[in-house]
Amino acid sequence: MLLLRSVAQRQRQPEIMDLPDLAVERHFDALRGLERINRWSGSARLLWRPIFARLQNASLEPWSMLDVATGGGDIPIRLWDRARRAGLKLEIAGCDRSPCAIDYARRRAGACGADIQFFEWDVLQSGIPNRYDIVASSLFLHHLEEEQAIALIGAMAGAARRLLLVNDLVRTRAGYALAYWGTRALSASDVVHTDGPRSVMGAFTAAELVALARRAGLGEARVTKHWPCRILLEWERP
Repeated sequence: MLLLRSVAQRQRQPEIMDLPDLAVERHFDALRGLERINRWSGSARLLWRPIFARLQNASLEPWSMLDVATGGGDIPIRLWDRARRAGLKLEIAGCDRSPCAIDYARRRAGACGADIQFFEWDVLQSGIPNRYDIVASSLFLHHLEEEQAIALIGAMAGAARRLLLVNDLVRTRAGYALAYWGTRALSASDVVHTDGPRSVMGAFTAAELVALARRAGLGEARVTKHWPCRILLEWERP
């Protein structure tokens, strides 16, 4: 039965969204579905809280931010809008290895009037392309093998002048059930229906994420749990 599935051990499976030959329309449909899921689950809100806390006490100089593996770009677009409404200066860029995702993100930013630089870049192959005040990622870590995740966290910390944020799913039975039913309620994409539960099974627990951060050299990193079935890693440069 669905709710009896064991989540004790991480089980990473290939996800359809990671296929390089995924048809453009199926990819776009999946990105639209993920955008609805991110809006419902408050992904941008989760990142905005620590960002706002720093920006409201910052100097007049604008802060820069990179969203790693940005996908369809909906999270940085929402963060850009929140910063604009709050009268705070935040210059945002987003990168992804998928040209299809970057194309979609640029179209969405243009439709929303969001001043965000989206560019194609594979952080696993080429590292972080520049230094930014804030380096963040959302719902990407669970796609990686453990050693890749450690390397990415370390690279993101090295590129972050001030703040590192990693938002991801947490591996629990409740999270698996929510992913199974939630993807079907919020999206018609078969890609999202398949990848959602797989993502949870490939995700880390809060304790595992703490251990990854320590192995990446971030002994002071903080990991907190958030509704619905999310975890957030925060690390601030001393």
